[in-house]
Amino acid sequence: MARKIHLAVDIGRRAVRVARIRPGRRTALAATLFETIPPEMDAADPVAVGSMLGRAMARAGIDPGPAVFALDRSITSFKRLTLPTDDPDELPDMVRLAVERELPIDAEDAVIDFSIIDRGADGFVVETVAVPRREIQRIERIAEAAGLRVARIAPRCHGAMRLADPVQPTLVLDVTGEGFELGLVEQGRLRWSRGVSIDGANPAGPTADELVPEIRRSWLSYRVSAGEIETPMLLVLGGEQIADAVGGISEATGLTAQRFIGDRRVQTDVDMRGVWPLVGLLLPVAADRRGDLLSPRQAPDRAARTRQRVLASIGLAIVAGGLGWTLGTRDLASLDSQASDLRGKAIVAKDEHLRFKRDMLRAGHLEAWVGVRPDWIEHLMVVAGPGLAAGGTVLDEFGGTLDAKDADFDRTDDSFSIEAGVRIAVEGESESRDVAANVRDVLVADDRYVLRTTGADAEGGRRLAYPFGFIMRTTTLDPGSDVPSSDDGGDS
Repeated sequence: MARKIHLAVDIGRRAVRVARIRPGRRTALAATLFETIPPEMDAADPVAVGSMLGRAMARAGIDPGPAVFALDRSITSFKRLTLPTDDPDELPDMVRLAVERELPIDAEDAVIDFSIIDRGADGFVVETVAVPRREIQRIERIAEAAGLRVARIAPRCHGAMRLADPVQPTLVLDVTGEGFELGLVEQGRLRWSRGVSIDGANPAGPTADELVPEIRRSWLSYRVSAGEIETPMLLVLGGEQIADAVGGISEATGLTAQRFIGDRRVQTDVDMRGVWPLVGLLLPVAADRRGDLLSPRQAPDRAARTRQRVLASIGLAIVAGGLGWTLGTRDLASLDSQASDLRGKAIVAKDEHLRFKRDMLRAGHLEAWVGVRPDWIEHLMVVAGPGLAAGGTVLDEFGGTLDAKDADFDRTDDSFSIEAGVRIAVEGESESRDVAANVRDVLVADDRYVLRTTGADAEGGRRLAYPFGFIMRTTTLDPGSDVPSSDDGGDS
């Protein structure tokens, strides 16, 4: 997060300070702002202070954005603890229980965070920081009125300690604010710190006469409580106005003092008055060493993994269902299109099928009619045969007619059948009545015919004495009859 935040803000009681960096291979300070809160303005009104901050940033050409807000050391509580556990997940609850016992306020009204300093055989060594919740809420209201987004809230002394020597023990004295902050830094860790607020006459910061007595008192109290310690170097953060006080501070503490003039990691081309600790808060730092009172560390939710798995399963089910619904909808649309196409083809095919069936029935009907073909020559030979055999007869007329009924259709085998017979009219003359009777008797005896006489047995023939005439009918004529068929048909 520290690499992404380019803006740091410090809200004091009498002034506001802003620093903006420009990231790159080397951090560059892009702009700074020092704005005194007007005496007529109520500094306790967060909306008024935020509005003033927004206007001041606009005048200075500093664009709003996510910002880290600094907290004065005098309103925060620090404590170093050794916690007997080897599970880092237990640290948030253990820190809260240990710190809440010593808080002067109700635990519900405090925000507590910590950073890990070391891990030893006895457990974790942590640095805890606590602040009243009202201070966090005040910063959030100021940021909202100024058009800023609070990205992180951290003690200002954490920014100052990042400017100390990473190897040599250093006592960092920050006099850039409205008072001073002392912090003993060893190997990049804050071992001890104290903040004192001084209501001096100058809003830009306290004077040397105001600082020296308080600094001497603070350092001596630490020496007495800590016992024998290694003598650190004293590093003073402040503007040009503190240059004359460095000698007095060194004499008051008994330490070799030098004024901080810059950091090799930061390129400065603008006024650095009062903003070095803010720049320190913007420098990159390991996550376990970065405190954030806006989002303090919380004990892990041990059921989170189960919920994540359940939610993941539900999500996968939803995705699978959505994918299935999408694919199903697409396939349904494709099937509907195919069904419509096939329905249209079926309608056309049905019409074609009906036309084909009609044509087939017509052809079968015609074939059934054409299949009825009497062999008229054979019938003639049957009729004329007796007369030829007996002699004495003349055949004057032979007429045949096909006697057929309507065609019948059998649905079991889709075939037509026609009941048809033959009607034959015969006229002739014989030389005697006995000859005529003999011809008639022969034809009557033939089971294939039904014979009916149409004339009387009396004389009157033109060529022979006795004329005769009769009509013959077949009972049924089909391809399986005893009378063979021929290719000739019709009447004769």
